[in-house]
Amino acid sequence: MTTSDTWTTAYAAALADPADTLPFMPQPQSFRGQTVRQVVRLRRGGTRLRLTLSNEFGHAPLVIDEVTVSGVRGGPAATAALGGSARWEIPPGAVAVSDPVPLPTAAGDEVAVACYAAGPAGPGAYLHSAQRTGHVAPGNQAGRGQLDGLDGAQSFSSLYWITRVLVDAPAGGPVIVALGDSITRGDGTTVDGEQRYPDHLQARLLAAGLGGAVVLNSGLGANRLLRPRLGPAMTDRFDRDVLGVAEATHVIILGGLNDLGLPALFGGPRPTADQLIDGLLGLAGRAAKRGIQPVLGTMTPFLASRYDFFRADGNENIRQSVNHAVMTQRDWPVADFAAALADPNAPGRIAAAYDSGDGVHPSDAGARALAAAVDPAIFLRGRHALHE
Repeated sequence: MTTSDTWTTAYAAALADPADTLPFMPQPQSFRGQTVRQVVRLRRGGTRLRLTLSNEFGHAPLVIDEVTVSGVRGGPAATAALGGSARWEIPPGAVAVSDPVPLPTAAGDEVAVACYAAGPAGPGAYLHSAQRTGHVAPGNQAGRGQLDGLDGAQSFSSLYWITRVLVDAPAGGPVIVALGDSITRGDGTTVDGEQRYPDHLQARLLAAGLGGAVVLNSGLGANRLLRPRLGPAMTDRFDRDVLGVAEATHVIILGGLNDLGLPALFGGPRPTADQLIDGLLGLAGRAAKRGIQPVLGTMTPFLASRYDFFRADGNENIRQSVNHAVMTQRDWPVADFAAALADPNAPGRIAAAYDSGDGVHPSDAGARALAAAVDPAIFLRGRHALHE
């Protein structure tokens, strides 16, 4: 396969059913006669790119009359066609990948994706908290470049439809998928600040000499390990979000907190420690069978949570049991995220210096501490294996 035929993932997002959105979260919108412009940051660059848009959870075709992409270097927006047509129509339950778009990019570049829908366009696939600001404006303004403002724009902080950006460059280092819930997604960190733990881990690996390292954020707020809502369970979306990244070399698995807290909202039984342990180890085994090195993360503290459902009787004992099992197993490397965030005087609580304010989600400093808990040597070994 030649370089020009190689397409690798430069950006990824784990999207969910907008109908699952909880009342206290940003609510999904539908669009009509409007341009939706969203900005994403690429982990690697190339000479061309392709967009993957999702209507995975839609109940009607997603029709977008024009899709464009533009970069930070200015210049006109380039049309992202689908099968040679400017108009996209994505059936319910499907995703679509654009034709190649000639747009040179480098690792770390931002690109703006603008979608104009003349008729009704539902959310289809949605990430309620993307930690990035998007804009919606009246009329067709998709032809404006990224550096141009949109007339009459209103902002939002969610993500619609964009699930992957591919570039025409091979992987030049380890490709790490960070699988998790809102802790991984970055809820509580600075919007537009690129302060999520996978962002810090990317910088940490590059500083450690891992040139070409890519960290993809497949976190989904309120997601559970074992059961759906919010979004497909991690065990169900593993094929899509981890094994579906053909060039992935590693996966960091962090989950289980919402399995303990959300039964109080959704109903259903709370899982046992053994069920959570089996779920985490099962994902690790699935990754290993595909040649992807798993890294297990310990469940982070929640006893300072302002949400009563996390602090329900028995939850802390389950968390400690799961973490003990993760730390004492000998098959896979571990990132001790719990210890990284814990208050030294009360390990069941997040340290004040790392708390975003709700007792569960890390602040920017907390996300940096999570990244520091991941040993770069894990990926150095992976890099050597890539070149053997």
